[in-house]
Formats: sequence, structure tokens, C-alpha cells
Amino acid sequence: MTHKFAKYLIMAVGALGLAALPSFGATCTNTNDLGALYTNPDGSSNGFSCTLDNGNITFSNFVYTGQIAATNLGVQVQNPGTDGFGFNFTGGFNACSGTGGGVGCPSGTTGTTDANISFVVTASPGTLIDDVYIILPVSSFTGTGSATYTETFCLAGSPCFEQVENPGPAQSDVVTIAPTSTLTITKDLELNPGSNGSVHVSSFGNQYSTVPEPRAVSLLLGLGLLAGLAFFKRRQATQN
Repeated sequence: MTHKFAKYLIMAVGALGLAALPSFGATCTNTNDLGALYTNPDGSSNGFSCTLDNGNITFSNFVYTGQIAATNLGVQVQNPGTDGFGFNFTGGFNACSGTGGGVGCPSGTTGTTDANISFVVTASPGTLIDDVYIILPVSSFTGTGSATYTETFCLAGSPCFEQVENPGPAQSDVVTIAPTSTLTITKDLELNPGSNGSVHVSSFGNQYSTVPEPRAVSLLLGLGLLAGLAFFKRRQATQN
């Protein structure tokens, strides 16, 4: 009877281990052309997905809209970064008006620049996403130039929330969320030169961290206890 119990226990532990393994796919790649890999050239979704954190985080369904062509945007992979795993999206995010020439923006009118990127973040089985870091480098302004960065994140089965940032000094702001298996992220950067000014933002991005799912931890502890009991009973039976 003890032998059968041990056999079934080993099978259960193996099944749990396989269920908790990350779903390995293509590792996310640095590129200077968002529209050549992560999206179609026009910024629409091409079904691409990739993983970071050894497969514990999967990113998918990338969509981009904005005045700058998707083929002129880049992706810098953070694997890991200072605060987790994720991306920086880079490009010529510039706007100017009047005589407000600035970084990457000669005198003359280029008007408001807007960049909007969305994608889905999914944790592997047995893990949950527990926070989001918003990464904004130093931004430059002249005259009446200004910028607004809005991040919308929707948790699995929950309403959406918004975080609004004002680019300027370098920022790394953490947004603590209820642990979730899936996040839908929408990032919106709007540059407004005003009547006579300029604004330049070099990149924007996110990093994510994960924690073990409580249920998975409880199952592993429970199975560990059962394994210990089985070993103790078998040893006891041998001694008798």
C-alpha cells in the first residue's frame, strides 16, 4: 500500500511541476523597427508574442498608433532591468512650433505628436504579476512645450485604472496592483509644443515583476508534507 501511495505521490508532484513550468516561446528581441517584428508596418497587430524572465512573462498583441511611423520606433528589451522585466520604446518623439526649435526639432511647426502603444502581459501558470514600473528618462522642453504620459492598465476580470505622469526629470514610478495573471497595457504619450515651444521625449517603457501564486505555493507545501509522511511510513515499515 505504501509503495502505491508513493507512486501516486510522485505522479502528482510531477504533474504539478509540469503545470507550473513557464511556457517557453521566442525571447523578446531588441529592434530598431517596431513595425518589422512586434507589429505590422502600419502598427496593427501581427499576432507576435515573446517571453522574458525565462518564460515567466509573455507579451502579446502589440498595437501602435501615432504620427511617427511604426517602422521608425524601436524596442529596447530589459531582461532584466533595474526594476524587473519589460521594454523601453524609443523614437523621435518631438514636437515644436513657431521659433521653438529644440532637440531633434528645428525651428518651424511640426504640431502635436502622439504615440499610443498597447499590448497584453501574461504571467506563466503558478505566478502572478504584482507591480508595474513606469520608466521615463529625462525630457527636454523650450518655451511653451509640454508633455503628458498616461498609462492605462486593466487587470484580469477587473476594471481599468489610469496613471498620469508629467515627463521632465528621469522617473521610475512603481504602481502596486492586486496580483493578477493578465494585464492589458495602453501607453499614451502626447507632446504639445504650445504656441511657441518644443518638447522632446527619447523613450518610455515599463518593467514588471512576478510572485508565486499562493495556491501553487500551498500545493507544493502540501505535497512536500505528504512526501515526508510517505518517507517516514516507509522507513518505519522497513525497521519493523
